[in-house]
Amino acid sequence: MKTLHNALLILFIYCFCASFVWGAESQFPEENIHIKADSMIQGEPKGVIAAIGNVVITAKGLKLVSDRANYYSNTKLLHAVGNVVVTKGADVIKGKSFTFNLENNQSEMDNAVVQVAASSLTLTGEKISRLSESKFECSKSEFTTCDLPVPSWKFGASRLKVDLDGYATGSNIIFYIKDVPVLYIPWIAYPVMLEKKSGILYPRLSLSNSRGSQIVIPAYLVISESQDLQLDLDLSTKRGVGTGLNYRYIRARGSEGFIGGYQIYDQEKNRMRWQIAQSHREIISANANLRMDVNLNSDRTFLNDFSVSSGDYNRQRNDTILNALKTWQHYALTTHLRYTQDLYADSNRQTLQTLPEIGVAGVRQRIGKLPLYFDADAAMANFYRESSPTGQRLHLFPRVTYLMSQNKFVNASFFAGAHVRGYNTDSRVAGSGVQKNDGDLLPEVGARLSTSLSRIYQIEGASLKKVRHEIIPEISYSYIPDRKQSRLPSYDYTDRLVWQNVAYLSLTNMLDGRFVTGETSEYRDISRVKLLAGYSFEGTRRDLLAPVESKRPWTNLTLETDTWIHKYARLNMDAGYNFYDRRIDSTAAGIEFDDRQGNTMGAGYRMLHNDLQYLEGRMSTKLIRPMTLSYTNRYSFDRGSFLESVYTAEYRHKCWSLLLALHDRPGNQTVTFNFNLTGMSGVDQ
Repeated sequence: MKTLHNALLILFIYCFCASFVWGAESQFPEENIHIKADSMIQGEPKGVIAAIGNVVITAKGLKLVSDRANYYSNTKLLHAVGNVVVTKGADVIKGKSFTFNLENNQSEMDNAVVQVAASSLTLTGEKISRLSESKFECSKSEFTTCDLPVPSWKFGASRLKVDLDGYATGSNIIFYIKDVPVLYIPWIAYPVMLEKKSGILYPRLSLSNSRGSQIVIPAYLVISESQDLQLDLDLSTKRGVGTGLNYRYIRARGSEGFIGGYQIYDQEKNRMRWQIAQSHREIISANANLRMDVNLNSDRTFLNDFSVSSGDYNRQRNDTILNALKTWQHYALTTHLRYTQDLYADSNRQTLQTLPEIGVAGVRQRIGKLPLYFDADAAMANFYRESSPTGQRLHLFPRVTYLMSQNKFVNASFFAGAHVRGYNTDSRVAGSGVQKNDGDLLPEVGARLSTSLSRIYQIEGASLKKVRHEIIPEISYSYIPDRKQSRLPSYDYTDRLVWQNVAYLSLTNMLDGRFVTGETSEYRDISRVKLLAGYSFEGTRRDLLAPVESKRPWTNLTLETDTWIHKYARLNMDAGYNFYDRRIDSTAAGIEFDDRQGNTMGAGYRMLHNDLQYLEGRMSTKLIRPMTLSYTNRYSFDRGSFLESVYTAEYRHKCWSLLLALHDRPGNQTVTFNFNLTGMSGVDQ
């Protein structure tokens, strides 16, 4: 009886001092906090709320889940224990206990795990203190972008500072592979967010015959949201120390560009060598733009010594080009400037420079109500080179075209025009200049007749339902009279208009189809095949650049094909067949396959009779996951050897990747090694 009396007394005292509510929730609108739990106690001291069981608290954009929690409304302090999970957006913090001050937003969590979704970062620490909205301090911490509990790699630090809008920084860092320490780093800065951040990027390692052992250390600087800069320190055992620069920018209306450069004192050549590259596109308005590309090298062998990519190290020329374009409804004004470095010539004295060329083009416009149309092209160029001749050229080509009333079956047109050329030539002999003016007028007439025959076929195949077949036969004719032009300077093909009296016959065959997959349908090209041949009555042709032989009036029969043999496979070929020698004079054939899942394959064959013949191939596959393997090559039949072979193998893990590449070309083999920890670079490399 006494025991019962004591129990009732304790219950009375408890109920007197506190209120006990099951399945309760509390809101504090003025404090922006909402609490739900299985049970809730409001008791002494006043202003304390104890939540027990399945606690869910929302406050200032945070959501907290725990076993138990106390909220002290007087001090705006929240304390939670037991399986604490705090989320804000996609970021998650888990720990044993959590304390949060709603007034200054500072908090602490013991035995915490922080997951930052934007960068795949996972951060663990014995104690993590939140100093502000985005800044943390961690003691006895580890961080990685790999999956826990046994990450492939991780960094350990006795103390770490983390800025969710920037970096995780720390000193006395140990790098682990699995749980094995392999590297000590005095200091580290790790980009937590995916936005581009300034910092040191991963070094690039390589080994080659021409440069020896090489390491490139890149430093990346974010200048603004629209500008960035990368500086490279290039150390090679054979060539010395080089420095590189790459500045990129974006301007208004889609304007953009970059400026790059590289310089090195070449220990092997005992002289300074350099390269400058620049590209800019300025969109002034919807009908005006400016484009500029600069490519300059210190010498003709620079690319062969310092470049590894095909099309770069074997480049024949460097062009610096400036183009400006302004259009109106019926006219267009262009300005073109070109400075060329001939990398195969002994010197640049004979290389022609266009400084500049100004052109005006008038689109075809109807003359009154007549079936006649007028268009014209005009260009004025200033040519310069160190040796003669140099000078200026004016070229006008006005043209009148007669269009027959187009009907359902036949399209026909006839044109007549005149090439008007004027020259001011400076022929320099032994330093003395001799000015000479000359000109020429050469008419040109032509005609074109074509028709189109088409039909649609119902196929009702598995995916192909309809096929449209179109045949376009065409006859064209061109005549330019014979005129001696040797007295005129020769800058380019415009200065030698060839004598021609030639007709061309062509037949184009096209197929396109309607493909249905499930409930979706699409129209795709299937095939285009064109046959073209010309017959010269007299004169010269561009493909011959010599008088037409009386017994060989026919041009080569040209075949052009572009065929999708499968949704993922494409075949294209250009070939020229010589009727008289009964041989194929030129061929360019290629096949491409791409399943759009990372597996590609391609092959191409090029041949010019008595000139060149080579085969190129490329392949890339992701079938052996997580590996990506690729191979490219070019083989010369006339040399009987490979011009270039490139082998690459990349192993890509969720949180790291390894790339190994071998570039093999005559006289130089280069092995490149790249290792990347996901999220560690701060910029795409």
